[in-house]
Amino acid sequence: MNPSPLPSPETIPLAVCEDDRELRAILQAGLAHFGIEVLGAEDGPALDRLLAEHPLSVVVLDIGLPGEDGLSIARRLRAAEGPPLGLIMLTARGALEDRLSALKEGVDAYFVKPVDLRELALAVRNLHRRLTQPSQATPPPGSYSLDAMHSTLRLPSGGQVSLSATELRLLQVLALNPGEVVQRSALLKNLQQAVDAPAMQRLEAHISRLRGKVRQQSGAEPLPLQACHGIGYSFLAPLQLQP
Repeated sequence: MNPSPLPSPETIPLAVCEDDRELRAILQAGLAHFGIEVLGAEDGPALDRLLAEHPLSVVVLDIGLPGEDGLSIARRLRAAEGPPLGLIMLTARGALEDRLSALKEGVDAYFVKPVDLRELALAVRNLHRRLTQPSQATPPPGSYSLDAMHSTLRLPSGGQVSLSATELRLLQVLALNPGEVVQRSALLKNLQQAVDAPAMQRLEAHISRLRGKVRQQSGAEPLPLQACHGIGYSFLAPLQLQP
């Protein structure tokens, strides 16, 4: 876990619904380093009480909870009336089917335990900012938009590119680190792949195919995904995460 804190101009209250008391304590101590105050709940009813008592914009859910599971809670929260709520799934389940099920229930981001606290904190802050700041009438010029629900990348020209699950996850990680070089090892970790030479080659192949899709859809518009030789990749244009 990265010991360097993120800029914390404000303290963000966050609900974490996790039945493991020790993990709740770890998240509470670790995320406080990034200006995030964790309010813990061990199950669905406890989370409901938290949401009734505190003005919260983001909730972190485990799937394997006692009683009502995290997927059911996410479905219920999405259907409820009230202010928009950001949902992040933090679970030990790394299978593609679990990830897709969570996205279908409206989850905004999906992390597999153990999680890097810096990445989780960035996701929380980005969701909080998106939900609490006034939305722009039009996106900034040159913006790309990542629609996780429909697995598409919307281009500044107006076109859309369908994404594989791997391509979607790659872009989600890059969107959480705007303009920064994300190391190849970090990308592979988020894809639940070993950090070795064959995996590095597969990563390059995924990125090459993604660039090809964008060229095919847009004509002359290249994907602003820059390789930092031997280190990683960075996305050099605004990339907005859509719910």
